[in-house]
Amino acid sequence: MADAVGNERTDAGLHSTAAADFRHLASELVRCAVIADREVGATWEQIGRPHGLSADAARARYGRARLLWPPPMPE
Repeated sequence: MADAVGNERTDAGLHSTAAADFRHLASELVRCAVIADREVGATWEQIGRPHGLSADAARARYGRARLLWPPPMPE
């Protein structure tokens, strides 16, 4: 993507596509981090704190997180 920024002849939507892909990857990274934290005994309060979530909200958001391969693609 960095190479394409200065190129006037980039495909339309290239930057938005790259940003959407990055957002999806970041979401997957957070999900994997939550799974790893739970494996070593982190509480839902500890997991929710950096995301600005209560323990209940963190559990609601990530409580069903499981590792899947390949990861599901966004809709």
